Amino acid sequence: MPLPGHKAGFKGRQGLDLSVNKNYQTDKDAIGQGARIGLFDSGLGGLSVLRQLSSRLGASAHSFVYVGDTARCPYGDRSAGEISHFVSQIVGWISNQTVDSIVIACNTSAAVAGDELRKTASVPVIDLIGVTADFVAANFNRVGVIATSTTVRRKAFSKAIHDRDSHKHVTEIACPDLVPLIERGLGDSKEMDAALKKYSDKLLKESAEAVILGCTHFPFVDAALSRLLSGRVQLIDPAVLLADAIAQSIANTNAHINSGIENQQAALTADIDTKSKTYTNSSAKISRSHIYTTGDPSRFRETAKICLGYPLDTVNGITVDELTMTQPAISLVDHAVNTNTVTPNMVPAAT
Repeated sequence: MPLPGHKAGFKGRQGLDLSVNKNYQTDKDAIGQGARIGLFDSGLGGLSVLRQLSSRLGASAHSFVYVGDTARCPYGDRSAGEISHFVSQIVGWISNQTVDSIVIACNTSAAVAGDELRKTASVPVIDLIGVTADFVAANFNRVGVIATSTTVRRKAFSKAIHDRDSHKHVTEIACPDLVPLIERGLGDSKEMDAALKKYSDKLLKESAEAVILGCTHFPFVDAALSRLLSGRVQLIDPAVLLADAIAQSIANTNAHINSGIENQQAALTADIDTKSKTYTNSSAKISRSHIYTTGDPSRFRETAKICLGYPLDTVNGITVDELTMTQPAISLVDHAVNTNTVTPNMVPAAT
């Protein structure tokens, strides 16, 4: 049974807007079959987005470049100027790594710099806010958002939702203590439970039907949050919505090109509809990815294992200064077939 105010399944998902700015409709076809996709976040939170895209879009058809700016994490309490500068550096570097498009896997960055990036980047830029607003506005009346202080201060999600339907009740809650705890590997701790308890109490008081995990770090603690909410509130991971929207777009494109595979297309669409009834997916796995951190690669890999439940194949170190380099770190061939490209400060996979 759907929750009150919730319509089962993805109705009208083909019209989902993948951008924050309604005046700038990012083309879903920007990510096509076999695309190389760049992603970035202030730290390891964006791995929650990478795992959904990697799992949902198919390991054989896509490859990924990920940058976690752990040297300067968290972004949530930094100034807009600082965030814009950091994001410009990272996007410039990723754009040179033979990618076809970039996903902003950091909602703080999207809230501050998303519109400007879409105007200036050399490849299409997509974020998580627009696709989430489309879905929530169509399916819920009372919505909670938990996010960083900057994302909440900018009202990124509530503005996007109200652009679609001004009658929706949206409560945004700043959670400045969650990202530092997750980055320290304390997602399953008494400190985290105490922090989440404060926010879950507020969400229940607001009678929220659903809560958007408005920071990409937060899906790593969705089980604890769901437990505190006693299953009374639907959790929504925007990365699941984005991955499904892109998968649907690719399926539609393939069906149009290959008109003789209607049955295969119908089967894929049915599979998407089944998966779409769950808006979190912690079992998704990362593959075919080149992962970089501006912090300590060993520490990043250790904490990522805690969050993901399995070790990453490889984590590569890149300094903040190296982000200004224009020479690609990954050759086209390596990027397509090799997940163990050796770069400075690489942490090898456990044997």
